[in-house]
Amino acid sequence: MEARCYGAGLRAAGVRDGDAVALLAPNVVDFPRVYYGALAAGAVAVPVGVPVAPQAVHLARDARLLVCHTSQLAAGRRVSARVGVPLLTVGPSRGPSGVPRLEDLCDTPPGGTATDPDVDPVAEPDGTDVVLGCLPLGGRFGQAVALTGTFQAGATLVLLSRFTGPAALDLMLREEVTVFHGTSAMYAALLDAARGRAALPRLRRCVSRAPLPPSLRQRFTVTFDTVVEVAEGERDSPVPGPPAGPVRPARRIRSRRLGCPGERYRRGTGS
Repeated sequence: MEARCYGAGLRAAGVRDGDAVALLAPNVVDFPRVYYGALAAGAVAVPVGVPVAPQAVHLARDARLLVCHTSQLAAGRRVSARVGVPLLTVGPSRGPSGVPRLEDLCDTPPGGTATDPDVDPVAEPDGTDVVLGCLPLGGRFGQAVALTGTFQAGATLVLLSRFTGPAALDLMLREEVTVFHGTSAMYAALLDAARGRAALPRLRRCVSRAPLPPSLRQRFTVTFDTVVEVAEGERDSPVPGPPAGPVRPARRIRSRRLGCPGERYRRGTGS
């Protein structure tokens, strides 16, 4: 429902069917809200990546507008000025900025059903899983296996905006994470952080973006008593393409931002 309200706000801001909505946000709950809000508005969500890379200007150039999380406002202003597209903010208020807030434009949810890209079956959790979303949701792999896969399965997504091994393990234990998606560097960081720990998360399954080095994979599977599957062919690059395929809403999203108070968003029966 909140995503549909965001979609109504985007329509009020001038977004129409087939438009592109550029999204600049880290792994916080406003990312999926705006992402699915754009789809509910009939638009295409185009994440531009955090931190902002050179291709961000190219991706945002043809957008109807740019939605920027308040934590990224300085970068959002630069991209907006560079490509000449209107700027909206979303997220916690950080004082007057002179930039319209998407939340202030929300009213009646628009009609329609949000859709999203197909998911690689190897990465899809089931409805009882708790998935750690630490891969950038603006990248192909993060969208496919963390965001879309979790929502389709009706599972729980726990967001971590800045990955470190100790922070990830602490969050996994606190939120009882059962599924982990990551890169080889993330697997190595978790192994390093696991040394000397009395308790480790009970991971039912893990997915790697590419094959892990044999020694790393063996040590990880033994240490965490789990299996590591490979989603081959994925690249962590932005995906501006149109969505295709129905989405089943997740039960809830839980977001933890390091150094900030915990933020939770519990999903109900709609997105």
